[in-house]
Amino acid sequence: MKSLKFLILALFTASVVVTSCSKDEEGGETKAPETLSGQITSNTTLTSDKVWVLQGYVRVMSGATLTIQPGTVIKGDKASNAALIVERGARINAVGTAERPIVFTSNQEAGQRNVGDWSGVVICGKAPINQTGGEAQYENGILGTDVAKYGGTDATDNSGTLKFVRIEYAGIAIQQDREINSLTLAGVGSGTTIENVQASYGGDDAFEFFGGTVNCKNLIAYRCTDDDFDFEFGYVGRIQFAVSIKDPNIYDASSSGASNGIESDNGSTVSDVPANKPMLSNFTFIGPGANANAKHNAGVLFRKGTRFVLRNSIIIDHLKSAFELATVEAGDRLFAGESEFKNNLVWGNQATYKVSTAGANFADATALSNFAGLAANANTTLANAAAAGITSTNLTSPNLTLATGSVAKTGASFTGLTGFETVAYRGAMDTNNWASGWANWNPNNTAY
Repeated sequence: MKSLKFLILALFTASVVVTSCSKDEEGGETKAPETLSGQITSNTTLTSDKVWVLQGYVRVMSGATLTIQPGTVIKGDKASNAALIVERGARINAVGTAERPIVFTSNQEAGQRNVGDWSGVVICGKAPINQTGGEAQYENGILGTDVAKYGGTDATDNSGTLKFVRIEYAGIAIQQDREINSLTLAGVGSGTTIENVQASYGGDDAFEFFGGTVNCKNLIAYRCTDDDFDFEFGYVGRIQFAVSIKDPNIYDASSSGASNGIESDNGSTVSDVPANKPMLSNFTFIGPGANANAKHNAGVLFRKGTRFVLRNSIIIDHLKSAFELATVEAGDRLFAGESEFKNNLVWGNQATYKVSTAGANFADATALSNFAGLAANANTTLANAAAAGITSTNLTSPNLTLATGSVAKTGASFTGLTGFETVAYRGAMDTNNWASGWANWNPNNTAY
C-alpha cells in the first residue's frame, strides 16, 4: 500500500530519481544528482547539496512555490528538451548570492555544452497583455494542453523572485518561428523581482517579455543566438542596468531571422492596446563587430506599433546599424513624443542609424540621425566603438566599467522618468562592476 501511495503521489509532484555523481561549480565535493520530472503541486525546495536534473517539461503548478537554495545547480536534460515552467498562480523563489549564484545549465559535460542544449525557464503570470481576451497560451499551445497560459488583470501579480541566477545553453526552436527562450517572462507582474540574471549561449532570445509589468535590473545577455531583449504583447515594465554582448559567429540562422540587441514589436497588429512600451535606461550593447555573420543586424530595432523609452545607454559595434526604425508606425510614435530615444551614445559599423521603411516623419537614416541629435534628445554619434571609453569589450573577458575620462561618465538624464535610480553615467556600469563574482564568461569549461 505504501508503494502504491508513493506512485500516486509521484504523478502529481516532481519525481526524483537518483543517478550518477557530479562535481560542484568550484570543483569541490561530489554532489548527488536527482531528476525532476512532471508536475510540482506543493511547496518544494531544491537544496544545494544535490545537482538537480530537469527531464522533460517540469511544471510548477498554481498554488505551489518552488524554492531554490543559493549555490544550487539545476541541469536541463538535452535528450528530453527539458524546461522549467512556472505556471500562472505558481511562484519561484530562486535567491542566490554573488558568492553562491543559482545556475541553470546543460546536463552535458564540461567542454561538450552547446548553444540550445535544453529549452529554458518560462514564468507565467496574471498581468495584462494586449492579446484578444486578455489571455494567451505560450506559442499558441505548442508546449501542450493548458501548458503555459498567461495574462490577466493583476498588474501587481507576484510570480516570485530570481536573484543572482545564471541560465546557460538554453533556448530551442520547437518549430519554425516557435521557440523557447533562455528566460521567458509571460504576463509577469510588477510584484515579481528579477535582478542579477545572466543568460548565456541561448539558442533563441536571451530575455523575452510577452506583455506584463515586471521590472528588472542587472541583466546580462551573453553570446545568445537571436535577440537579447525581445518585447511584445504590451510589455510596460522598467529595466535598468543591462548588458547585451554579441558573438560574431552566433546568430539566428533561420530564414526569417536577424539577431538584434533589442527587438520591440507591439502585438498582432500595430493598434493592439495596451501598446508595448518598455521603459529602459542604462543599457550597454556590445555588437559583434564589422566581420560578423550577415544575419547580425541592429543594436536596437523598433517596429510595428511599439512605443518605447531608451535612455542613457551605449550602443556600439553592431553590424548593420546601432538604431533601426523598421516600420512607419514605430517612427510616427517616436516623432510624436510617445516614444523617447535620449541621452544615448551610438555607433554602428555599416551605419549608425537606419530607416528600413520610409514614412512622412522619417524618410531615411539622415532624417532619423538629425532627429536623434536634436538638443532635446541629446544623443551623440561616436567616432568609433572605442570612443565610448569602456574598460574592455573583449568577448571572452569583458569589463564594462568606464575607463578614466570616458565620455559616458556624464550626460545621463532622468527628467520626466520615475521608478529609476538616478545616476550621472550612461551605460550599465560606471566603476562598480556589478557582474563580478557571480557572472560566468566561460561556462563551457566550468565543472558543475
